[in-house]
Amino acid sequence: MPSEPGAAPQFSEFVDRETIQRIVREELEAERARQTKASAPVTDPEPEWIEVGKDRTLHSRWDNGFVSESADKSFRIHVGGRLEFDNSWFAQDDNISIGLSPDQTMLDGTLMRRARFRTDGRLWDLMDFACEVNFANIQDVSNVDSTVQVGSVGLTDFYVTFREVPWLGNVRMGHLQAPISLERYSSSNAWYYMERSSMFDAFYNPNDYQNGIVAFNSYWDDRVTLAGSAAWVGKSDIQSFGFGANEGKYGIGGRVTALPVYTDEGRTLVHVGAGIFHQAFVDDRFSIASRPLLRAGAGGSQTPNLIFTGTFFAPNCDIANVEAALVMGPFSLSGEYAITHVDDVFDTATPALAGSRGAVTYQAAYVEGGLFVTPGDHRRYDKKTGTWTRTNPVENAFLVNEGGQSCFGHGAVQLLARYTFVDLVEGDPVLTPTSGGARAGKQHDVTLGVNWYLNSQASFMVNYVATRIDSVLPGADGDIHGIGCRLHLDF
Repeated sequence: MPSEPGAAPQFSEFVDRETIQRIVREELEAERARQTKASAPVTDPEPEWIEVGKDRTLHSRWDNGFVSESADKSFRIHVGGRLEFDNSWFAQDDNISIGLSPDQTMLDGTLMRRARFRTDGRLWDLMDFACEVNFANIQDVSNVDSTVQVGSVGLTDFYVTFREVPWLGNVRMGHLQAPISLERYSSSNAWYYMERSSMFDAFYNPNDYQNGIVAFNSYWDDRVTLAGSAAWVGKSDIQSFGFGANEGKYGIGGRVTALPVYTDEGRTLVHVGAGIFHQAFVDDRFSIASRPLLRAGAGGSQTPNLIFTGTFFAPNCDIANVEAALVMGPFSLSGEYAITHVDDVFDTATPALAGSRGAVTYQAAYVEGGLFVTPGDHRRYDKKTGTWTRTNPVENAFLVNEGGQSCFGHGAVQLLARYTFVDLVEGDPVLTPTSGGARAGKQHDVTLGVNWYLNSQASFMVNYVATRIDSVLPGADGDIHGIGCRLHLDF
């Protein structure tokens, strides 16, 4: 019915009934679709494929060193190096030198502990690489063939890593370190003491770098890591230059770690792990030694072996370790225990292994704690590899004086304490010929230290080390006290 003149028009005058019903149906269908979509399971969007290498333009920045990187991160290069300048002073009991070669006493001195130049990065998103040369082989002179000249340039990290390999994760090939021990597998850029523990020197250092392959990966939000290796072994074979030949002298090993507790981006964590390594001896030569935890000068008489089994002969050995660590804000605690077992030791190797001395088992351990006294600082941890990583102060150190007003930043300051132990008393009779500077014994070390991190790349380190030697040689027990300081810079 038409409306009366002057009255407001009715909606039905403009829209017929069928149109109204259609609009209502469409609204009901749209509402049902919205409800169905809301209740449907969430699915990941289709991956956005990127053509690797399409844009190879590199953009430079400073990230703990000079870094250039493409926008899609498929190409990256870092150029840098490492400098560690050490100075040490010693006092020792006179009888410490009994049984050692002439003049093998601890001498005050200095050395460039590490002097390295490095490039590393990523190529075509598929490969990571590292090429690092060492200009300070001086510290290795006592452990390699005498033809290695003092100051020779050698190799450290020299490898290619293939990323995201199916089933394996990452596969690294070249001159590298086998995955065993939290202490050993963590970079020296991240370690808190001037030297790693006597466990490292006695058990791992003879195979510090190897030529071979390592496969590694992390799982369950990086809460578990697995790594395994197979390589040529032995410093007398694969020495500091990364080459050598000795048929059939290999080592295989593996490491597993877990983080049962990890909160607040690593400010609270609990780490546990274990590793094993089986190796053949180059030329069937077997010997274990431990040096001081402070160094000066180079090799031989300037950095003597404090305890040493001497040279015997055996086909192979096994090394096993367990490790644990705790971080609770500024406080950290970690420790490891390791054993080395050799089934059959012999006096001579020619014309065949002879003069059986039975089986031997040596052991070593350390426990160490640290406390940051600057607010907010804590020990850093790399979940991808289950290792320690560099300290990154909350506030960098700086000093600005302008207009008579001074402003400064304090950096990060840390107090440290560590106990280490190595036992090289084994065999029947004990393996310890008294000639050539060899003697078995037990070495105990207590280290107290303070570190000042100016920023994530530069630090000052001071260590006081008290060493006790209990030798199997009569009258050769004694104490050594040392103070060392280090300037560290990496970039």
